[in-house]
Amino acid sequence: MGNLDNKLTAITARRIFIKTAGIVAGATLLPSSFTDLRAQGARQNDGSSRTQRVLNIVMVPKFTGAAYFAATEKGAKEAVAELKGKGVAIDCLYTGPAAANSDEQVRMIDDLLAQKPDAIIIAPTNPEAIVPVARKAKTSGIKVITYDADAADPTARQWFVNQATFTQAGAALVDVAAEQAGTSARFAVVSTDPDAFSQNSWIATMKAQMQAKYPKMQLVDIGYGLGKPAESFSAAQDLINKHRGQLDAIVAPTVVALPKVAEAVEQAGLSGKIVVTGMATPNQMKEFVKRGTVKTVVLWNPVDLGYLAVYAAQASLAGALKDNATEAKLPAGRLGTRDAIASLDDITAKGPLTLKNVIVLGNPFRFTKDNIDQFNF
Repeated sequence: MGNLDNKLTAITARRIFIKTAGIVAGATLLPSSFTDLRAQGARQNDGSSRTQRVLNIVMVPKFTGAAYFAATEKGAKEAVAELKGKGVAIDCLYTGPAAANSDEQVRMIDDLLAQKPDAIIIAPTNPEAIVPVARKAKTSGIKVITYDADAADPTARQWFVNQATFTQAGAALVDVAAEQAGTSARFAVVSTDPDAFSQNSWIATMKAQMQAKYPKMQLVDIGYGLGKPAESFSAAQDLINKHRGQLDAIVAPTVVALPKVAEAVEQAGLSGKIVVTGMATPNQMKEFVKRGTVKTVVLWNPVDLGYLAVYAAQASLAGALKDNATEAKLPAGRLGTRDAIASLDDITAKGPLTLKNVIVLGNPFRFTKDNIDQFNF
């Protein structure tokens, strides 16, 4: 997904350790401790009939300490515990850089590969930079699953667990605007910067959805907040003033801008008169949703994303999900099944894109006053 602005903490590594006797969770480890975990797993796997082989899985987010990635870790823990209940023993290490640093992420992954995990789940900070180390892991026999973002070269990994396609996300944003502001609404967008690939791709798919489903809707203007709160607030104010009385909605497909758009609308005294929607985390938007300034926030559920990534890794290790499958049904616990597809077409700012070996979590999630208090990220 696009950049998430969160306060960052020191590098942490958390362990989810599953044995037949139960669960030991929440321990803080250094990445080097994974060697000890493998040794312990080997002792359990030394021919004893009392337990099965323990699968060693590493999960590396873009960075730790952010509530969004902490939520993916929560989902991973849930999946590990659930698989344990089904007789699948998993030892899962969660670790990553404290801040979004591609070089540090690559270095940490390279160090972890020396300890020979069975699978590694990666949210690449830099899709190009991750390719060599991901390919190194794959060629050494380690199953490589990407999530949240993909490697630039899909042949460097087995499967990509995609939270939502650009097409799904853009369509969801336009659908919310149409439902709340009308199918003939005039709306503006507050984005990050003119060259932001993700935001431009969402805008492209919003336009495609309008053309297909809401031909009378008009995207009248785009403002740019440059990924900064103050600039996003100013961009929203400028749009409100420029189109005063003629703007039905503002859509912000960026977690930085959406709360500042809501704030600008409130300060202008236009709550309930200008529909505000877009992408952000629930914690950013709870107060605006409760006040009614924002009725719907569109995003995916990162808990489900981490949960599905672990199920994908386990299925790949078990052979239930073949690397060369053209289409398969992935059992995904409480999520039911998800389609694992060799090729899936999407739309981006640079034109059509064909995703390779992808598992899509599903349609974006809608956070509303009825459910937003159930989430903490």
